[in-house]
Amino acid sequence: MEKREFDFFELIRLIIRNRKFIIIFVAVVSVAAVIYSLVTPQIWRSTATFYVLGDQTSSLPFNIEGLSDLSAELMGTTNSQNAINAVTAMNSRQFSEKVIRHFNLIDYYEIADKDSLKAMDNALKILHTKTMKIGSDSETGLVTVSAETKDKKLSRDIVNYYLQQLDIYNREEKITRGKINREFLEARTNETRAEIDSLLIELKNFQQKHNAFDIEAQTASLIQTYSDIIATKMSTDIELELARKNYAENSPVVLELKERSEALSKQIKQLEAGEKSIKPRYLIDIGSIPDLATQYAQLKMNLEIKSKVYEFLYPQYEAAKLEELKDLPTLDILDTPREAGLRVRPKRAVMCIIAFALAVVVSIIIVLIKNALELNKERWQEIKKEL
Repeated sequence: MEKREFDFFELIRLIIRNRKFIIIFVAVVSVAAVIYSLVTPQIWRSTATFYVLGDQTSSLPFNIEGLSDLSAELMGTTNSQNAINAVTAMNSRQFSEKVIRHFNLIDYYEIADKDSLKAMDNALKILHTKTMKIGSDSETGLVTVSAETKDKKLSRDIVNYYLQQLDIYNREEKITRGKINREFLEARTNETRAEIDSLLIELKNFQQKHNAFDIEAQTASLIQTYSDIIATKMSTDIELELARKNYAENSPVVLELKERSEALSKQIKQLEAGEKSIKPRYLIDIGSIPDLATQYAQLKMNLEIKSKVYEFLYPQYEAAKLEELKDLPTLDILDTPREAGLRVRPKRAVMCIIAFALAVVVSIIIVLIKNALELNKERWQEIKKEL
């Protein structure tokens, strides 16, 4: 078989000989590309970029000695994590279905399925694959939201709606968490305040009735010691109860508070049983102290205990109210969504250039194939006979 080498001049001769076919083929394809680029829908993009700002750490509304680092590690968040949470929320089914219903995208996508569930699933698929692009930078935490539709105003409105719904979601989700701590502390603070008021009235009535104004001088040190332990025990119990609302039962925070509470309970029992040298006998051995002194000491002790508990609770309650407000994530928007000035698709000039180039190449290939068939008519006839 004779081996034929590529002949550039032969190629030029074939192109010139078939120039009419090549020109017509290229012209037809180019005109078709121009018509397609004019007829195909124009796609417009609107984009917004923002940071999700919030406290870098979210800790308990009170300070547990030695556990500040642990609470920060367990409950702390960063801007990158906030961004990931925002992207996850916006890509969720609940978020997406709100967008589809709000802008009636099932009709916009021309989904004619009568099954509403199937139509919604198809709309969700198109929304995530063709319309929306939502992502974040893992290093900077910058979130990008963009929408591509056939209407530049619709693209802008969809992005705006995502930002509005994200802000609402952040506020409702964070307020719900903050309320748990704030409402708990508020209830305990009000309860303790009411108990103090009741004790003050009872103490005043006792003093007026019995003229007992100096009895506490004899038992002041005992009252101080016992009330300090009781107040510490009650404060620890409050910390334990609130920690259980934020941590699991077997967490280091809860286990340490339980151990501290049990140790204080044991110490109180030892004092009341007289196993230690400092013993509040005005509570247990009533016969050794005059009845009035015992009653008066009991009132003063209860009042001091409640006062110490209130001194502990009230600052924490105020801190919880502030944290409920300041811990709300906010959107720091860098680029607000706007109507696009340039379309994303179709890129008419690029499309026409590519179509023209492909038409030239294809037409030359056709000419070469035609020429090869003409030069090998006999072999082609043999092939036909075999068929």
